[in-house]
Amino acid sequence: MHRYGNFFLLAVVTGLLLGAGCLQEQTAPIPPTPTPLSGHAAMQQVLGNMTAGVQSALDGLDFSASDAAGSLKTTGISGPDADAVLARAAASYPAVMNVITYDPDGTVLAAEPSDAKVLVGQSLIGYAIVQKALTERQPLMSELLMLAEGGDGVVIAHPVFSTDGKFAGVVSIAFSPDALVRPIAESAASQAPYSFMVAQPGGRILYDPDPEEVGRETFNETLYADFPEILDLARQYAAHRTGYDTYSFHRTGSGEVVSKETFWDTVELHGTEWRVFVTGEM
Repeated sequence: MHRYGNFFLLAVVTGLLLGAGCLQEQTAPIPPTPTPLSGHAAMQQVLGNMTAGVQSALDGLDFSASDAAGSLKTTGISGPDADAVLARAAASYPAVMNVITYDPDGTVLAAEPSDAKVLVGQSLIGYAIVQKALTERQPLMSELLMLAEGGDGVVIAHPVFSTDGKFAGVVSIAFSPDALVRPIAESAASQAPYSFMVAQPGGRILYDPDPEEVGRETFNETLYADFPEILDLARQYAAHRTGYDTYSFHRTGSGEVVSKETFWDTVELHGTEWRVFVTGEM
């Protein structure tokens, strides 16, 4: 009799413990919603997201060039099969302007899309990036330059080797930095009260919300002559991969001069750097 009583008591105690556990789970506190960042912390968070987006886009273009180089290893750098490889790379990003191959003498052998075929047969040996790609035979990214078919662009170049390991030439993707960055920046700007800019360390503007400023050379532009703080800022970001500064300039889309503050960070591909900025009015 005592044995059954003990079983009953054990069952009751076990039930109470399990019930307490369930009750405890049901009444566990809900974690508080994180407080949105503000001020400089918010700017730096947005800059981090913007920088990651631009770096991802560059890495994606580089992968397209690398993938094309791998395919051309078996197709060769000219002919219908090579054209198909280049066409696939040309369609990889809307920012791509052309994809070409050139031989060890710098002569273009294939080009896509169709409007780039005027380059076939041309010698590009006069371009520093072409000479460097042929000499170093390593992946490279240029600074902004005037392309052979007209217009400004940046070039990502990858060496192509044949199946027996011989150097066959180079595959090169030319793209518009402005077209690459603009959708990323516009998406970021739609979610935060900031503007964005991308520039080369030497001061050449690659992206700005005002298309009129894209391509300008900061140190050689009369537009900035009346704003010495901008020249000071350019010297700062030329020397430092990350930083913060303040300056005065026109409000975007307006002639009104306002005080601004900016943080910047750096993206990089094959040793070529871009500075990425987030800017807000003070």
